[in-house]
Amino acid sequence: MAQKREPCLEGFLQRTNSLEEKSRLVSAFRERQSSKNLLSCENSDPGARFRRTETDFSNLFAQDLLPAKNGEEQTMQFLLEVVDILLNYVRKTFDRSTKVLDFHHPHQLLEGMEGFNLELSDHPESLEQILVDCRDTLKYGVRT
Repeated sequence: MAQKREPCLEGFLQRTNSLEEKSRLVSAFRERQSSKNLLSCENSDPGARFRRTETDFSNLFAQDLLPAKNGEEQTMQFLLEVVDILLNYVRKTFDRSTKVLDFHHPHQLLEGMEGFNLELSDHPESLEQILVDCRDTLKYGVRT
């Protein structure tokens, strides 16, 4: 019984490969890559992927994240949001058309410009407020 071999990219650039063969190999590679579970969590279902969903963080606090019981989904969504904030910051950092510094005098920041608040609360902040603070901190920092 002949065993069907999965196409591989070895020899992809060989002269003897026809254009059709190269196209077939590329298609097979892309299909295989798209079916791989690149962002899967080790402890979860092997077919699961990190999917970003609309999550209301205004009623969630740090105590709702892992290691809290049933906190895996909230933790994943929160971290995906943090990664999104950081990726946007990195993207802006390398964009030459953006300012190096969005300068504001300290008294402007203290007056609560755009909700920016340097006061520390006695009560825990919601995850939404933490995300807002992350954005503001990166917004008013020097992009180097």
